Amino acid sequence: MKWSFLKRFVATKNRKKLGIATIDQAAMPILSAPEIIELLHLHNKIKSIKQFTGVGDEYFAELYTPAINAYLETVQLVPASVAHHHAGMGGLAIHTMDVILRALRQRKAFELPLNGGPELIFAQDHYWTYAVFIGALLHDIGKLTTNTRLVLANGQVWNPHMGSILNAGADTYFIRFDKNTYKQHTQIANSFFYLIPQKGRGWIADQPAIFTELCAWLYGDYYEFGMIGQIVRFADRQSVAANLKIGGERERFNNAPDIPLIEKMMTALRELIETGNIKINGTEGSTGWTHGIHTYMVCGTLADKVRSYLVKIGSTDIPNDNTRLFDIWQEHGYAIATAQDNAIWRIKINNKVKLTVLKFETNRLFHPSRHPAEFSGSITILDGNNTDNTQDNVSDNNTSKSGAEPGTNKTRTTGTDNVSGDTGDTGTGANTKSLNLESENREPVADTGIDTGNGQNSGTGANPQFSDDSNLDDENIDTNDKQPVATTPEPLPTDIKLDSPDIGRFFIDWLRFNLHERKIQVNNSKALVHVAKEGALIVTPLAFKKFIWAHDLCPEGENITKAVERVQNRLRALMEKQKSHVRTKAGINIHTYRINGDKKTGKLKCWILPIKTVFTDKPPDINPVLENISGFENRE
Repeated sequence: MKWSFLKRFVATKNRKKLGIATIDQAAMPILSAPEIIELLHLHNKIKSIKQFTGVGDEYFAELYTPAINAYLETVQLVPASVAHHHAGMGGLAIHTMDVILRALRQRKAFELPLNGGPELIFAQDHYWTYAVFIGALLHDIGKLTTNTRLVLANGQVWNPHMGSILNAGADTYFIRFDKNTYKQHTQIANSFFYLIPQKGRGWIADQPAIFTELCAWLYGDYYEFGMIGQIVRFADRQSVAANLKIGGERERFNNAPDIPLIEKMMTALRELIETGNIKINGTEGSTGWTHGIHTYMVCGTLADKVRSYLVKIGSTDIPNDNTRLFDIWQEHGYAIATAQDNAIWRIKINNKVKLTVLKFETNRLFHPSRHPAEFSGSITILDGNNTDNTQDNVSDNNTSKSGAEPGTNKTRTTGTDNVSGDTGDTGTGANTKSLNLESENREPVADTGIDTGNGQNSGTGANPQFSDDSNLDDENIDTNDKQPVATTPEPLPTDIKLDSPDIGRFFIDWLRFNLHERKIQVNNSKALVHVAKEGALIVTPLAFKKFIWAHDLCPEGENITKAVERVQNRLRALMEKQKSHVRTKAGINIHTYRINGDKKTGKLKCWILPIKTVFTDKPPDINPVLENISGFENRE
């Protein structure tokens, strides 16, 4: 062991400055984490990751840095894929750091657990962030024992469970590409949990509900992976899309096997369906319709979109003849043949629109957990296919749901007959929920929060949706002068005291920073801040309690209520000095608002501060269901 370390030390001292272009793929050097960070220019990404975690230097060094370093030394310079995204040297490390950064950025849009109370959300904030980090860090690491194997210079085939590669007795390695079932790499990702430092493992395992979601995500359990899986999965897609856009699949390893054309075509088809570029089950604007075990796809549109996708990512072996693509799908058993052994079928949608289509088994296009809802109209197999009179029909009752007049065979025209166009109904794809959680975040009045009653939970942090930043290049993500974090208000100093004369100003600065970071919700049932025509409403006493808890300001033995009063008194003095204080008709600080929601009514106790004092960005829309019932001092 000592001799191996000494050899590595000497080799490192004598090693010239590395560059990707100078590395021999047949004898790649075994590198330490700092060397990999330097070689792949990961400094900015890791710096941004630290900013998004929201923890200080000490906790980042204890919980995050060891995991990142252990991961980098484990994956070395392997690619993320054989010939798809991030297929070049170091691709897996680059992709993983990118996914972590994007996932943590998305995590900021959600207060977790969804529908949890404010105190629970506050208490679990860093646990959820750490779980998202782990989920992103380990999401692809199983590839090291399935798709890519590291063969050391001494001939040993190394895998991470043998121990650190730094102590494996070799200085170089090459990558061997193995053919295994793709999903295997997700099913064994949990076995790499040892890369997380012991303190971090114990810390996250102490939260069973969060830990369960994390393990479900790493295993690939789509039914149980919850918000952790949704956030990391979305970030993964963003990273893949951004890399393909700049040609990341072209920098492949010399010994990487060629991917059969049919695999490329099916990967493209599933990706186009998954991302909504091929729409399913609409009456207009769709390319495909699902009924029972079969899905029908419009021939020309399907071939054109698949070809365009593959050409865009750099594939050069795609036939220009659509008929050849149809034949390939049929030859490999994906496109079901007619009785005359033809790939093309003729169907009629809703007894009105005739189309030529390919017929697929639905299970071969969609993951079992993401099947679309069945098309509610009719699909009729037309004569001329020379089949055994097989028909996939939907009853007249179902047909009426998609536009047919009840009791008739007529279908109302809702627009153009060209149902295979690129605009119109988005269909009923199963992924809508994962990209828009509005229905999950809308709740009836509870505690100190509100429901707008009209479904408009507007503003920062309300109704959070995944933001698609897949078009951002590395500079947009990494560079501090372009990153959203760099434009946020300055966070508070760590040594503030409750008896500070500036505690009122500190409270406002805390609000502004966390609103900008979307760690405080606005205008929904769990929000600390609401926007009314009179100003920004700060929910009391909860907002003040969260401020005090966040900075551990309550002296030992002092009641939290007294601490809240001290902050509020300082805030009142500050507002009076700025001549922006708004009192009730009775001359007190705390206003009462009635919530006139459709579901139920309620009351809200709050302070009123000027909107421009609270929001550094464009403020959210005014919530129309809020009505002040306490009146205002010196107003009619």
